[in-house]
Amino acid sequence: MSGGGYVHRPGIHSESACQCNVLAALGHDIDEHVVFGLDGGFGFSYFPTRGSTPDIVVGKQVVMPLRAARLLGVAVHAHTPRSASGLAAILDTVPAATTRVDIGLLPYWGLEGRASFGGYFVNVVRATGRGEFEVSDPARDTTVLVRADDLDRARSSRNSPPLNPNWRTYTFSSPRSSPRLELVAPVAVRTLSREVLRPGSRSLGIPAMKVLTTTAPSWPATKRGEVEDVDLQGNVITASALARQLLHLGRQIESFGTGGGMFRPMIARFLTTVSEACGNPHYAEAADLFEQSAEHWTGLGKALLARSAAADDAELGGLVDWVVDAVRAAMELEKRALAGLAAVQGRS
Repeated sequence: MSGGGYVHRPGIHSESACQCNVLAALGHDIDEHVVFGLDGGFGFSYFPTRGSTPDIVVGKQVVMPLRAARLLGVAVHAHTPRSASGLAAILDTVPAATTRVDIGLLPYWGLEGRASFGGYFVNVVRATGRGEFEVSDPARDTTVLVRADDLDRARSSRNSPPLNPNWRTYTFSSPRSSPRLELVAPVAVRTLSREVLRPGSRSLGIPAMKVLTTTAPSWPATKRGEVEDVDLQGNVITASALARQLLHLGRQIESFGTGGGMFRPMIARFLTTVSEACGNPHYAEAADLFEQSAEHWTGLGKALLARSAAADDAELGGLVDWVVDAVRAAMELEKRALAGLAAVQGRS
């Protein structure tokens, strides 16, 4: 097919938007927040790193869980093409291939490898035959051409463990039928509630948020020295490791495919839709709590983006305190929302 029938549409979250665009090319339109909610990967992940490297914070707990596809009756095929020719061969049979990449190594992001995130997805639409691929990135208004060797570097990056891309690529089949949201959504909400409240790992969910609030105060002592970074305009700068940590966290909250607010507005929209589909106001009550949580996340993320790059040591210390306070406030709201959703499931 090599892109036949595929239309690029900007989106909020890379995984969900990529899936929506491929499904649309296969003849099935579905709202992005619905795909996001049905996937059940929403939550929180925190992975401290050694030395001055920025800690990893993600507003999800599973990368490309593919639960939405199963609930929608869509068959998914996983591939690991380790060459440009292998990727091009896949594109001969599908409208686009959903491909995991490290955005720090995609030239058009302007990060030049100084900030890495390997849990990002783009749709690769076609091989041009001139050593380039046409890439549909939900963060952009139009598609972009990427050199094959640059795309291979982004697909094979080892710069952001445990979120390395590992060459992963997915293709989708046409849905068998239109899903009944009132039936499939409660299944996804049950998964969300259980896995965020009691994930079984201190790196995930509410336990991970607690770990972040206890670890962040140590950043002034652990994130030390001068490092190279890229500012919001794409310029290479020298900054303190602590400033880079805070700027990177701001990007993780607001810029790296979350739509702002660490995905919380998206899950609120999903729960509002579920409330309407099921005729159950309790889902809407949880949505309101996630909206309140999103205000804390967005306020923090915007402050880190605006202030961390030029802040002195005292201001950086104040921003660290803000991290702790905002995450604690958001965590309490989210615990209430999740407990309420668990109660809804118990009454179902």
